[in-house]
Amino acid sequence: MRALRYSRYGPPEVLEVVEIPEPVPRPGELVVRVLAASLNPLDWKIRSGHLRYLPGSAGPPRGVGCDFAGEVAGSGGATPGFFPGARVFGTLSPFGRQGTCATTIVVGVDRVAPTPDALTDAMAAALPIAAGTAVQALADHARLAAGHRLAVVGAAGGVGHFAVRYARHIGARVTGACGPDNVEFVRSLGADAVVDYTRDDWRAIGAPYDTVFDTTGHTRWGDCRGAMVPEGVYLNTSPDASSVAATMADALRARFTTRQRIVPIALRGGAAAWRRLASLAAAGALVPHLRETVGLAGVADAMRAMERGHGRGKIVVDVAR
Repeated sequence: MRALRYSRYGPPEVLEVVEIPEPVPRPGELVVRVLAASLNPLDWKIRSGHLRYLPGSAGPPRGVGCDFAGEVAGSGGATPGFFPGARVFGTLSPFGRQGTCATTIVVGVDRVAPTPDALTDAMAAALPIAAGTAVQALADHARLAAGHRLAVVGAAGGVGHFAVRYARHIGARVTGACGPDNVEFVRSLGADAVVDYTRDDWRAIGAPYDTVFDTTGHTRWGDCRGAMVPEGVYLNTSPDASSVAATMADALRARFTTRQRIVPIALRGGAAAWRRLASLAAAGALVPHLRETVGLAGVADAMRAMERGHGRGKIVVDVAR
């Protein structure tokens, strides 16, 4: 089978399309023919070696990608409810050597959910990590509700554009902060106010906020606390180890000095989370913006663009190309 792999950490040039043996399922695992995968910042951070010291993380040689959508092609047994030809979507563990930029994968039934008829495979593949992070952050951690004021930093990106759409769906009032090229795009998502953060300070527009959600990891709680209500929630996706440590330190300090809450977001994921996303997407509450579709050979260039930042929506991989 064809797969995108790399044998050492490094820049996008380490990626290569290769032929490898078909994976063999164990009991409780499905064989899935991948029809679409999607890229996340997590993928290039793993490839570059930024996360090599995380406990349990497998090093090269390894594949690329976590999100996928496709059709069940078989199983290792003990997979009730799934049958050959069933459409499913989900994620692989980012710590393993498999990657979803491949024609076939094996995945546990605890990491997949049925794909709604209303969604294409490309749309379903765009959901798990990005939309899952957005919904978990706002629904579970912030408990965002109708009428609440929300600021989304990085509102045009993969997580950010889902956050804006979900918040508007539940009736929150949204201020989106983004770069100048994405102002009209974020406005089209339904944001009540859009701020070009290269020109204006989003903290002065729409405040005080019930929730601040930094999907880029470029702010700190101390930068934002004055723009939040006394019981406000600050959420940060913490894209690297130093950001995780800083946010956790802020969370501890806030516990003893303020009524505000600080939450470093770590996606829980899994079948139940994906079923929630499927329901929201089928209802039109989560509509992925598919910025670009590339083949396996185009992933390197797509990753270069992601590393430069200021992205819009999601990049999908057609593994058959």
